[in-house]
Amino acid sequence: MTKRFGFTLAEVLITLGIIGVVAAMTIPTLISNTNGAQFKTAYKKALSTLNQAVLMNIAMEDTDLSTLAADTGTSSDTFGTNAGSLGLMLKGRMQSATEISDSYTTAPTLTEGSGDDATTPVVTYTLNCTGSADNWTPPADPANGELADECDSDGTIKVSVTMDATPANYAKYSFADGTAFWYFKNAHDCTDSAAVQNNCYGFIDVNGATGPNTVISCANADAGSCESSEITDLFPVIFHGQTFEPATASARAVLFGK
Repeated sequence: MTKRFGFTLAEVLITLGIIGVVAAMTIPTLISNTNGAQFKTAYKKALSTLNQAVLMNIAMEDTDLSTLAADTGTSSDTFGTNAGSLGLMLKGRMQSATEISDSYTTAPTLTEGSGDDATTPVVTYTLNCTGSADNWTPPADPANGELADECDSDGTIKVSVTMDATPANYAKYSFADGTAFWYFKNAHDCTDSAAVQNNCYGFIDVNGATGPNTVISCANADAGSCESSEITDLFPVIFHGQTFEPATASARAVLFGK
């Protein structure tokens, strides 16, 4: 009787084929989950860095985001040069900047989703009502905004404002680590009650010019959930008073979700 001490060529090929099929099915998911985790970490780091810059400005200049002036720059040489602008504040408080410019070689698409399903991100923001628990009065409707139907029992009301999706209306502040922050150039007087009216919003881009340059959009964002495979590299933020914070439900889901 002849003993066999190895595998036949057919057995080896079948095994390799099975491994190839399994790899083809799992590797894209693994890569997507890895990218999602990296994007999430970079997003949290960038948001923390921006908030630290505000706190430093308060300590050194005794001013916060409520006194911002619009950035009137028209080119890379003039962004962040006028007194009171966000760009100038960031340049003064963050030594890791490499440049402030108006766009990438290929500008990102500042919409959620793609193709026919693409929508412009909507900032959701809470304002305080006036009056008392027996008779809450909503604040004035912000420009181009939409107020919820009535004040909540805690004296607040939700405001929704469609973000501007034209990259040319933003200036890009680049960090040395490759992260970038797009801020709306006309942002001004970013108080806690007027941030949405005064265009006090922007996008954190966690990997700069590298793709996919896509705004985060999570299917279950309203429930506070966002899968790793859904996490992309552009995160809408709103800034006011002493704070930079997520501007959309998807951005909040990534920051606060499990």
